Amino acid sequence: MTTFKRTIIRTVAALSAMATLGAVAACGGNGGDSADADGEMVFSYWDTFPVLEEFRKDNPDFKLKELNVPGDSYNNKIQQMVTGGNAPDVMLLQEADYMRYAKAGVIDKLDPSEFGVDESDFQPAITELAESLDGTYGFPQGLATEIMYYNKDIFDAAGVDYPTDDWTWDDYMDAAKKLTKDDGTQWGSDAPSFNGIWYSLAGEGGDAVVKDGKLSLGNGLKAALEYQNKITNELKAQPAPSSGSKVSDLFAAGQSAMTMGGSWLVSTTYKDADFNWDIATMPKAPGADGREYNSLHTSFFAINSQSKHKEQAKQFIKWMMSDKGQVALEKANANISPLKTIGDKGDWKVQGKNGPTNWEAVEKAAEEGQFGYTLVPSAPTFELYNQFNAYVLGQVSLEDVLTTQVDKANKEIEDAQ
Repeated sequence: MTTFKRTIIRTVAALSAMATLGAVAACGGNGGDSADADGEMVFSYWDTFPVLEEFRKDNPDFKLKELNVPGDSYNNKIQQMVTGGNAPDVMLLQEADYMRYAKAGVIDKLDPSEFGVDESDFQPAITELAESLDGTYGFPQGLATEIMYYNKDIFDAAGVDYPTDDWTWDDYMDAAKKLTKDDGTQWGSDAPSFNGIWYSLAGEGGDAVVKDGKLSLGNGLKAALEYQNKITNELKAQPAPSSGSKVSDLFAAGQSAMTMGGSWLVSTTYKDADFNWDIATMPKAPGADGREYNSLHTSFFAINSQSKHKEQAKQFIKWMMSDKGQVALEKANANISPLKTIGDKGDWKVQGKNGPTNWEAVEKAAEEGQFGYTLVPSAPTFELYNQFNAYVLGQVSLEDVLTTQVDKANKEIEDAQ
């Protein structure tokens, strides 16, 4: 991390310490970028939010002002507005900021019944998060999960049985070895290129992943590192990891039989694949500590505690969490609703040209998924992901990652909060 970036993080962290945020929430106003001279409710989001036109059609008299910020600067922008006392009325917040703002009193505690939401209908991870905060401070727009992808054509050609939701790492490695060609034209597995997969592997190995606002990584991470080292360097059934501009998707290119990644790849990267493919849940670690785990990803609708338009804010969020709003979000984002009765209808299923068929894998992943590493600041977790790859590449020791690098990440997480 550069000195400049570290300085910015520490400056923001100082401004957003819990006592300071609480004071800002207590005396802040609503102005600046979110000025409401026309009585408009301000909703902030990053990049795109495609269902707003549908909302406007259903609510023609609603005065809505959009604050659209590029994704790479969104969190800092909202932080600046919070500390400046001019935050938007309704903010779309990623998990770490949602937790921090809830604890600081920046966003309102909400009664789900006022929004037509049945708390018992939430996926388990949503309920657990609310319990950890002693209440609900926002509603997730949808859930993305992490799953396994496999090329059915490659499996068929080799006469190898398809993956099942009962697979362990041993099953995955065994198949990967059988499906790798010695001439380098085909790999049994592609290396994880998404940092969330590494944290899910640690969770599958038995680690809590996040506990009391810090990373909680130990034997599960050790098992995950040894697993990835074995499949890469001993079995040679997976290419060495890469980063930056060197990352390529061998699965999308038809050169890898399996990969692990986010459920969003179903409707984006793999939708138009020319080969037959399908999905399964992530394989779990073998042994007594092995368990089913994947990292959930979402963003929350939250109401600024100092909003001057709270009734409008409630009306806006109530529509987003209604059957109509949730179905619209599912179709737009291809993410399963956090509400089980809506998710069960299947409007989130975006069928590709040649797959998938095992949609139950996403439903199962949503039910067993956890909000893990996304609950803490992202910069340290991404740098630690680079260290995981460095171990597989033989550049750092196992002990260094498990002690020095994890401790370093937690120190930076503490500084950034």
